[in-house]
Amino acid sequence: MFYHVQLIKGILSPNTYLYQLTKAEKITGLYIRFLLLMAAGAIIYLAAAYTGYGMDIVSNEISNVSHQELESKKLFLGIGKVLWGIVFSLLIFFVPAIFYWTIMDTEFAKLLVMQLFVLAVLLIEKALTLVLQISFGLERVSSPFSLGVMVQYLTDNRLLIQLAGTITPFQIWVIFFQYMNLKAFSPRSPKWILLIVIIVNLVGWIMTSTIYYLEFEKLI
Repeated sequence: MFYHVQLIKGILSPNTYLYQLTKAEKITGLYIRFLLLMAAGAIIYLAAAYTGYGMDIVSNEISNVSHQELESKKLFLGIGKVLWGIVFSLLIFFVPAIFYWTIMDTEFAKLLVMQLFVLAVLLIEKALTLVLQISFGLERVSSPFSLGVMVQYLTDNRLLIQLAGTITPFQIWVIFFQYMNLKAFSPRSPKWILLIVIIVNLVGWIMTSTIYYLEFEKLI
């Protein structure tokens, strides 16, 4: 049985997608769609740079450097943002798939399909977050999609706020989606699979919140 990757249909009809992928002996359309999503990721980060989001490090130097030097720094930071959008897509697509493949008895290609859908949803989240930031001047942790708003009322700890700002309905969907896929693909215990999926995503949340906490993004 052939499975041809269709992102929109898969997201709207997850049960049909999962049944077809589980039965599939050959998968087509995977890498072309990954390249399209990677290009979309680069465009989203380029749009962020174009609108000035995450470019504070340049804005703070307006009065200290010449116009030509300022434009050069903006260009290099813009290129850095585009490269980070590409790296982000590569990390989301390959790293979890490789990890799950090493500890679960399942096909690597099917794990890549799973992560393709995860990447699509996370790029949608980033695009919506960027629109909110541009339209309302909201910081990432103040997005109505995240727990960051609530946690800001409970603590002043910036790291905890950043961590809460990373937890969104999109991230919860990723956990549920990975769990359902891995449960269908792997003979492992469902409880064990759920534990592993939660741990993997929790590590990802901690790494992401730490990056924002240390403001690494301003350097790229």
